[in-house]
Amino acid sequence: MRGLLLALVAFVAGYGTALTTSQQPGEQAPQTAMQGERSQLAVDNSRSSGRERFQVGQDGHVLTVADIDGRSMEVLVDTGASTIMLRESDARRAGYRLQNSDFSTRVNTANGQTYAAPIVLREVELGSIRVRDVPALVGRDHQLGVNLLGMTFLSRLDSFRFEGRELILEN
Repeated sequence: MRGLLLALVAFVAGYGTALTTSQQPGEQAPQTAMQGERSQLAVDNSRSSGRERFQVGQDGHVLTVADIDGRSMEVLVDTGASTIMLRESDARRAGYRLQNSDFSTRVNTANGQTYAAPIVLREVELGSIRVRDVPALVGRDHQLGVNLLGMTFLSRLDSFRFEGRELILEN
Protein backbone atom coordinates (compact mmCIF):
# COMPACT_ATOMS: atom_id res chain seq x y z
CA MET A 1 0.00 0.00 0.00
CA ARG A 2 2.83 2.41 0.89
CA GLY A 3 4.43 1.90 -2.54
CA LEU A 4 1.09 2.52 -4.26
CA LEU A 5 0.60 5.68 -2.19
CA LEU A 6 3.99 7.02 -3.23
CA ALA A 7 3.19 6.25 -6.86
CA LEU A 8 -0.12 8.09 -6.52
CA VAL A 9 1.53 11.12 -4.97
CA ALA A 10 4.02 11.04 -7.85
CA PHE A 11 1.02 11.10 -10.18
CA VAL A 12 1.26 14.84 -10.60
CA ALA A 13 4.45 15.49 -8.67
CA GLY A 14 7.05 18.01 -9.65
CA TYR A 15 7.26 20.66 -12.31
CA GLY A 16 9.04 18.15 -14.53
CA THR A 17 5.88 16.06 -14.95
CA ALA A 18 4.79 16.43 -18.55
CA LEU A 19 1.14 17.22 -19.15
CA THR A 20 -0.07 16.80 -22.69
CA THR A 21 -3.56 16.78 -24.18
CA SER A 22 -5.20 13.86 -25.90
CA GLN A 23 -8.80 12.83 -26.49
CA GLN A 24 -8.87 9.26 -25.11
CA PRO A 25 -10.97 8.77 -21.95
CA GLY A 26 -10.25 6.25 -19.18
CA GLU A 27 -12.51 4.06 -17.00
CA GLN A 28 -13.71 4.46 -13.40
CA ALA A 29 -13.17 2.09 -10.46
CA PRO A 30 -13.58 2.78 -6.72
CA GLN A 31 -10.65 3.25 -4.32
CA THR A 32 -10.55 4.06 -0.63
CA ALA A 33 -8.88 7.21 0.67
CA MET A 34 -5.27 7.18 1.82
CA GLN A 35 -4.62 5.83 5.28
CA GLY A 36 -2.76 8.24 7.45
CA GLU A 37 -2.77 10.71 10.24
CA ARG A 38 -4.75 13.88 9.51
CA SER A 39 -2.83 17.03 10.37
CA GLN A 40 -4.55 19.33 12.81
CA LEU A 41 -5.05 22.85 11.50
CA ALA A 42 -3.61 25.32 13.98
CA VAL A 43 -5.22 28.66 13.20
CA ASP A 44 -3.25 31.72 14.21
CA ASN A 45 -6.18 33.86 15.41
CA SER A 46 -3.88 36.70 16.46
CA ARG A 47 -3.58 37.85 12.87
CA SER A 48 -6.18 38.41 10.21
CA SER A 49 -3.61 38.15 7.43
CA GLY A 50 -4.50 34.55 6.58
CA ARG A 51 -1.76 32.55 8.26
CA GLU A 52 -2.23 28.84 8.88
CA ARG A 53 0.04 26.21 10.41
CA PHE A 54 -0.13 22.48 9.74
CA GLN A 55 1.70 19.75 11.62
CA VAL A 56 3.70 17.39 9.41
CA GLY A 57 2.71 13.81 10.22
CA GLN A 58 5.14 11.13 11.27
CA ASP A 59 4.99 9.85 7.69
CA GLY A 60 6.27 13.24 6.45
CA HIS A 61 2.91 14.25 4.93
CA VAL A 62 0.47 17.04 5.67
CA LEU A 63 -2.99 15.51 5.53
CA THR A 64 -5.84 17.84 6.44
CA VAL A 65 -9.29 19.05 5.37
CA ALA A 66 -9.97 21.83 2.87
CA ASP A 67 -13.26 23.36 1.77
CA ILE A 68 -13.43 23.09 -1.99
CA ASP A 69 -16.41 24.81 -3.57
CA GLY A 70 -18.22 24.58 -0.24
CA ARG A 71 -17.52 20.88 0.41
CA SER A 72 -15.11 19.60 3.06
CA MET A 73 -12.56 17.23 1.55
CA GLU A 74 -9.53 15.41 2.86
CA VAL A 75 -6.40 16.65 1.05
CA LEU A 76 -2.72 15.92 1.05
CA VAL A 77 -0.83 19.24 0.86
CA ASP A 78 1.86 18.41 -1.68
CA THR A 79 4.47 21.05 -2.51
CA GLY A 80 5.84 18.68 -5.18
CA ALA A 81 2.54 18.35 -7.07
CA SER A 82 2.15 20.77 -9.94
CA THR A 83 -1.64 21.01 -9.61
CA ILE A 84 -4.62 20.28 -7.45
CA MET A 85 -5.82 16.78 -8.26
CA LEU A 86 -9.26 15.71 -7.03
CA ARG A 87 -10.77 12.27 -6.93
CA GLU A 88 -13.75 12.04 -9.26
CA SER A 89 -16.16 11.18 -6.43
CA ASP A 90 -15.12 14.31 -4.50
CA ALA A 91 -15.40 16.48 -7.61
CA ARG A 92 -18.95 15.17 -8.09
CA ARG A 93 -19.78 16.01 -4.45
CA ALA A 94 -18.64 19.57 -5.21
CA GLY A 95 -21.02 19.76 -8.16
CA TYR A 96 -18.83 18.85 -11.12
CA ARG A 97 -20.70 16.52 -13.48
CA LEU A 98 -18.01 14.95 -15.62
CA GLN A 99 -18.49 12.78 -18.68
CA ASN A 100 -16.02 10.19 -20.00
CA SER A 101 -15.09 12.63 -22.76
CA ASP A 102 -13.97 15.20 -20.14
CA PHE A 103 -11.04 12.94 -19.17
CA SER A 104 -8.99 14.24 -22.07
CA THR A 105 -5.78 15.53 -20.49
CA ARG A 106 -3.07 12.94 -20.80
CA VAL A 107 -0.81 12.85 -17.78
CA ASN A 108 2.53 11.06 -17.89
CA THR A 109 3.42 9.55 -14.53
CA ALA A 110 6.01 7.21 -13.07
CA ASN A 111 3.47 4.43 -13.68
CA GLY A 112 2.76 5.37 -17.29
CA GLN A 113 0.09 7.46 -18.93
CA THR A 114 -3.40 8.13 -17.66
CA TYR A 115 -6.12 10.69 -18.29
CA ALA A 116 -7.61 13.44 -16.14
CA ALA A 117 -10.36 16.03 -16.56
CA PRO A 118 -9.36 19.71 -16.32
CA ILE A 119 -11.63 21.96 -14.26
CA VAL A 120 -11.44 25.35 -12.53
CA LEU A 121 -12.39 25.33 -8.86
CA ARG A 122 -14.43 28.35 -7.80
CA GLU A 123 -12.94 28.47 -4.30
CA VAL A 124 -10.40 26.58 -2.20
CA GLU A 125 -10.32 27.40 1.49
CA LEU A 126 -7.95 26.30 4.27
CA GLY A 127 -8.96 28.01 7.49
CA SER A 128 -8.63 31.74 6.87
CA ILE A 129 -6.88 31.28 3.51
CA ARG A 130 -9.15 31.47 0.49
CA VAL A 131 -8.14 31.27 -3.19
CA ARG A 132 -10.61 31.63 -6.04
CA ASP A 133 -10.60 30.32 -9.63
CA VAL A 134 -7.95 27.65 -9.18
CA PRO A 135 -7.08 25.30 -12.09
CA ALA A 136 -7.26 21.62 -11.15
CA LEU A 137 -7.46 18.13 -12.57
CA VAL A 138 -9.89 15.36 -11.72
CA GLY A 139 -8.64 11.79 -11.72
CA ARG A 140 -10.58 8.57 -11.59
CA ASP A 141 -10.94 7.30 -8.04
CA HIS A 142 -8.86 4.20 -8.76
CA GLN A 143 -5.97 6.41 -9.89
CA LEU A 144 -5.83 8.56 -6.78
CA GLY A 145 -6.14 7.50 -3.15
CA VAL A 146 -6.42 11.04 -1.76
CA ASN A 147 -6.98 14.54 -3.15
CA LEU A 148 -3.74 16.47 -3.74
CA LEU A 149 -3.44 20.17 -2.97
CA GLY A 150 -0.56 21.19 -5.20
CA MET A 151 1.09 24.23 -6.71
CA THR A 152 -1.91 25.66 -8.59
CA PHE A 153 -3.13 26.55 -5.06
CA LEU A 154 0.15 27.03 -3.20
CA SER A 155 1.71 29.33 -5.82
CA ARG A 156 -1.21 31.76 -5.35
CA LEU A 157 -0.27 32.32 -1.69
CA ASP A 158 2.07 35.04 -0.47
CA SER A 159 4.31 32.32 0.95
CA PHE A 160 4.54 28.75 2.15
CA ARG A 161 7.43 27.26 4.07
CA PHE A 162 8.44 24.49 6.41
CA GLU A 163 9.66 25.32 9.91
CA GLY A 164 10.67 22.19 11.73
CA ARG A 165 7.67 19.84 11.68
CA GLU A 166 5.20 22.54 10.55
CA LEU A 167 4.06 23.79 7.17
CA ILE A 168 3.19 27.48 7.31
CA LEU A 169 0.92 29.06 4.67
CA GLU A 170 0.42 32.82 4.40
CA ASN A 171 -1.90 34.81 2.19
